Amino acid sequence: MAAIRLRKAFHYPEESDGDSGREELDEQEQEQIILQLQHQNDARNAQYNVIFTILPLASTLAFGPSLFSASSVVQQAWSLLSVVSLFGTACFMRYSPLYPDRKGKKPVSAHDELRVHAQAAVIPVNSAVCGVLAFYCFMATEREILYLVPGAMFAAVLLARRVMLSVDLSALKDLQYDYKGA
Repeated sequence: MAAIRLRKAFHYPEESDGDSGREELDEQEQEQIILQLQHQNDARNAQYNVIFTILPLASTLAFGPSLFSASSVVQQAWSLLSVVSLFGTACFMRYSPLYPDRKGKKPVSAHDELRVHAQAAVIPVNSAVCGVLAFYCFMATEREILYLVPGAMFAAVLLARRVMLSVDLSALKDLQYDYKGA
């Protein structure tokens, strides 16, 4: 005879006073938690910034032999272009502001304005350089896979910056006083 399964009746969990057991936080506790999350986020962003600045700089070492002892001037030029792209990637990661100015303020000095324009030009210029290097890699008679490294590093830095910018605690601050405690 087949095994008989007995079904048990479903019971709702006991709720006390209609409260789900969650204790609301007062304003000070909310503020402390938001500050703690902000400090954790800032520390993590600083770590990512250091790692993804050092990574392209360390990758330039791969082009040292071909840059200084290459048999042809053309190969030295491609290696130099790769090194320049990697330095541009490292500078972009290090010096680009992580939090854009949301108030729409314009730069105060001409130096600040020049820096803003230079930072805006880094992405398209470095993308073009990486594209040219990738094209050369695939069109060269000897497949120089090494010339794909600047594009890979630039893509990794752009992805890391996107992840760093995806954490936005301002929405949490906006909700801060909607749920007041006792």
